[in-house]
Amino acid sequence: MKRQLSALLPSFLLVSLAHPQSKPEPIRLCISTLQNSSRTALDMTWQRNQLIKAFERNNKGKDVTKGKAARIETVLLESNSETEPAVRDNNCQFILHTNVLEVIDAGSSDIGNPRTRPMVIGSAPYDPHPNASNDNRATVSYRIMRAGELEKWASGEVTAHDPLPDAMLISHLMDQTANRVVTELREPH
Repeated sequence: MKRQLSALLPSFLLVSLAHPQSKPEPIRLCISTLQNSSRTALDMTWQRNQLIKAFERNNKGKDVTKGKAARIETVLLESNSETEPAVRDNNCQFILHTNVLEVIDAGSSDIGNPRTRPMVIGSAPYDPHPNASNDNRATVSYRIMRAGELEKWASGEVTAHDPLPDAMLISHLMDQTANRVVTELREPH
């Protein structure tokens, strides 16, 4: 028996060396229509396109091109329902839901929703402090669902303070959201 095992070991090593580890299978991610719970009018189609471009940039990363990390294949949905037939038809493993929760323009008066603004003592008027009161602020939430399951698989919020105009700030958040979702999908849960 021992002789048989020692005879099989070299052939097993040759087979394992001849067949290096294969690339990880791509992850199919359905992306639902973006929701906007903020009071700011946004071009949600343009923002979703920014999200898709962020996933494409992630797929060009060194780990993906070398086969160390799974590629994220995106499929656009025409709704925000987990039961949409396109999820099954496109063999999506996960569904991504995103929602713009708030967009606060530091230059607006927010007449319908008055709020106090922080006073930063001892700072210059154009201080690049990340939470300066003259910065715009936006928050996007995301929720990842496993196809066919009702419970959320992962979720989070991304917030940014920046003097960028609203549309650009949200685009920046779409990029950050894609980065977080990619990390969630590639990490073992």
